[in-house]
Amino acid sequence: MTQSIFVGIGAGLAAALLFLAPASGTVLAFPLFALTGLPIAIAGLGWGAIGGVIAAAVGAFGVLSLTHWAGAALFAFIFGAPLAVLARLANLSRPLGSDGEREWYPLGRLLLAAVVAVTGGLWIIGAVIGFDPQALVGEMTAALTQWIAGANPAGTPPTAADIEPFARLNVALLPFISAIIALVIVVADLWLAALVTRTSGRLQRPRDRVWTVALPNHLAGMLAIAVALAFLPGAIGHAAAVATGALAAAMALVGLAVLHALTAGMAGRAAILAVTYVLVFLSGFPIVLFAALGVGEGFLHLRERRFGGEGPR
Repeated sequence: MTQSIFVGIGAGLAAALLFLAPASGTVLAFPLFALTGLPIAIAGLGWGAIGGVIAAAVGAFGVLSLTHWAGAALFAFIFGAPLAVLARLANLSRPLGSDGEREWYPLGRLLLAAVVAVTGGLWIIGAVIGFDPQALVGEMTAALTQWIAGANPAGTPPTAADIEPFARLNVALLPFISAIIALVIVVADLWLAALVTRTSGRLQRPRDRVWTVALPNHLAGMLAIAVALAFLPGAIGHAAAVATGALAAAMALVGLAVLHALTAGMAGRAAILAVTYVLVFLSGFPIVLFAALGVGEGFLHLRERRFGGEGPR
């Protein structure tokens, strides 16, 4: 108990410092920011729910003391609460008979919980902090106009009217893209935390076969509904865009799991996966293709057809 408290305090302070990394302006600012949830997940997986909750609370208080309430809200609802809850779920198990074997919280349901946590967190942030697209378009247009003019003082810089359509498109996509980035970061932090705690001997959950992760088929219908509602104006459209991004990112992760499974044992598998991830991180467009593959897997069962009950480890 005492150890969990101290670990939670240390993890929360580390998470707060990682969250504030973008203030440094260095090239490592975003990678460090993306690891914000890692200490919280490590505390939750390795030292139980108490460690995770304390880490989330201490981190939020640390961010509040160094910035303002909006920053603390972002930390709490995007990183703190989701990863503390997911770590708790990952540690849940129940006995399967009298031989000591246990059934652990399913990997697919854990991914679904991540979707719900990220979507709900972004909805809360939007309601608490506010989301004003028109104001954001104006701010982005002014910032880009000033930056381009300073970067090329000898040339003729584009006017605000030239830049505004680009800014408007980016602001329109912001809820969707924010949900994708948030879900990927949360899932990656949880996976890294499992790797760290398993290596240190603190994780009781056995190693999951990640290639088997799957989502319920009815989520494909929910994704279609979210896409349709995302075209509505106002708060409903923004909320639906967040749900669309989170669901699409989860489906894309399933699609990547399918790719990992189907390429197992193939010559050049490492090159195929490397090129795939480079394209995903550089352009982002392949996410749409892998989301479609993830949706299709729920009906085609490509992994089951190839491997049956066994597969790559």
